[in-house]
Amino acid sequence: MESNATMRTTRRGSTGTIFNRKRIINNLDNVQDALVCLLCIGLLIVMVLLLVNLFLHLQAQPDFRQTISDMLFLLILVELFRLMMVYLEDHHISIGVAVEVTLVSVLREVIVEGIIHMTWIQIAGVCAFIVSVSLLLFVEAIVKSKEAENPKIQAGHGH
Repeated sequence: MESNATMRTTRRGSTGTIFNRKRIINNLDNVQDALVCLLCIGLLIVMVLLLVNLFLHLQAQPDFRQTISDMLFLLILVELFRLMMVYLEDHHISIGVAVEVTLVSVLREVIVEGIIHMTWIQIAGVCAFIVSVSLLLFVEAIVKSKEAENPKIQAGHGH
């Protein structure tokens, strides 16, 4: 009888070490961090290539629209890089940075396409989108101020 109890304990112990949830989550978290680091390295490479291409393009034959488009695209990549750095530090996506990236992306498209060439429906859609995204940024600022005032709210998110 003791041998059966010992065997059950041994089985539970070995099963517990194989399927340890905390260890699995830790490993998956490390893999995800490694993937985000690879994305950051890829973004850096793309940013350097875009910057070199921008300087070469400016020396050869400057096109104002293309130059502004490339500069704004570079700013979008910088913001995405910042978003990934915040993720690596805090392990969450910053809504404020994501909204900033979205706003710059929309404004880049408006500048590149030219507001003169857009229909009134497209302009109304862009305006509605900018207002809704700005409201999201405003709500995020309110939530952050509430969390700063009341630390219990912030502690409640861990449950």
